[in-house]
Amino acid sequence: MRKHKDSFFGEEHVMEKMAREAVDRSSGELVEFSVEEFATDGLLLYIADKCNSLRCLRLVSCYEISPKSFIEMAKKLPLLEELELRHLAFSARNLEVVGLSCPQLKSFRLNYRAYWHPGLQRNDKALAIAKTMPQLRRLHLLGNKMSDFGLKAILDGCPHLESLDLRQCFNLSLEGDLLQRCKDMIQVLRLPKDSTDNLEFYAQIVSDEHVELCRRKLQNYSL
Repeated sequence: MRKHKDSFFGEEHVMEKMAREAVDRSSGELVEFSVEEFATDGLLLYIADKCNSLRCLRLVSCYEISPKSFIEMAKKLPLLEELELRHLAFSARNLEVVGLSCPQLKSFRLNYRAYWHPGLQRNDKALAIAKTMPQLRRLHLLGNKMSDFGLKAILDGCPHLESLDLRQCFNLSLEGDLLQRCKDMIQVLRLPKDSTDNLEFYAQIVSDEHVELCRRKLQNYSL
């Protein structure tokens, strides 16, 4: 479910009410749920309490969701096999809890807006995935800040991977035999500079220069 592009005041409340009604009609048999832009903590916990047999969950730009409620939900979904988190900020520790709570997870999509800053490397989320999601077959990490170290950990910790999307993961250098290892192990491989034209959402790259330009515009606007 998603908000209409020409949204109106109070639409979020209407959409949440419709979502709850859909959950009720499923009588606990709901196996797939997708929500864009309007989910709240209350809705997540309602779904988790009513549909603990959920297999697929997709959350896109749901900015009202708190990490605490998301974790509470994950703990109630032990059968979850597919999870997509797009434009949501969850910590590495949050991802660890998801992996431990959902041992059957086979597909994970964690998409951010790419940030072009070669000096900024973070492997914590990659290490969390490698540590707690060994059954993954498909992993989509658009815009992740990991380095080769994080990628190696994923290849070691997720030996069943068949599809790996590394587009806009610009801190990866794929040095030595790492690129060849990826090609030998992964059936469907997307590299950092591969095209994002086929993505269903806007994949803008944010640079230091872009951030500074926005800062100056805001500063001028406030003068």
